[in-house]
Amino acid sequence: MSDDNVQVISRKPSSDNPVVIEGFPGIGLVGNIASQYIVNELSMEYLGAVNSRYFPPLTVLQEGVAHLPVRIYEKTELGMVVITSDIPIHPAVSYDVAREIVSWTESINAREMVCLAGISIMGDQRRVFGAATTKDLLDRLRDQLEVFELGTISGISGSVMNECLMRNVSAICLLGETHSMAPDPRTAAVTVNMLNKLYNLEVDATKLEERAGELELQMQKLAEEVRTTSAEEVPKPGLPGPMYG
Repeated sequence: MSDDNVQVISRKPSSDNPVVIEGFPGIGLVGNIASQYIVNELSMEYLGAVNSRYFPPLTVLQEGVAHLPVRIYEKTELGMVVITSDIPIHPAVSYDVAREIVSWTESINAREMVCLAGISIMGDQRRVFGAATTKDLLDRLRDQLEVFELGTISGISGSVMNECLMRNVSAICLLGETHSMAPDPRTAAVTVNMLNKLYNLEVDATKLEERAGELELQMQKLAEEVRTTSAEEVPKPGLPGPMYG
């Protein structure tokens, strides 16, 4: 399925009624780091990608092989689909991207959607906060995490939650507590552990914690490359400035 701005190019998952997890770069790169780690640790099968004319002009290399920056994977045995991204989504196209992702999620009869993001709080506890599109879903989370009682969810995760709300698609958002905009693999590890509790993934987050320093440098380098290529982007007609500044 596609529109003029965004295309979801993917095979249909083998799972019936899968859980769909999305992880895009945001505060602390929590969603990006956690989702990619899950994909790697579970050796998930590549299904396809999300593409857009408004994404930065780059390809992501993994062991020398080119990949689109927003990819879709599946672990059939767990009934789990992960959408992971190495690029941020500009607010101007967040609606289009969220609409296509949720439309695709509906088309595969997903049981629910899980958005992974970071939340900046001045503390050192690294808690995971949760929000949901319905009270029943939220009640399921209460004993597992801190409920995000009052505030806003920004970026692509906020757009996805809004789209799910309008379409009556069950969705939750897990927000890992981080302390700055810098890459935070340690908070990503805590978020992975929360997914383990909620969905019995049994993903060992130890390696993520041990490699935190190395991953922080890698993510900072990738973020700089995205900023550099994005500065050369032609902006969408009618929008001021570069798409990714």
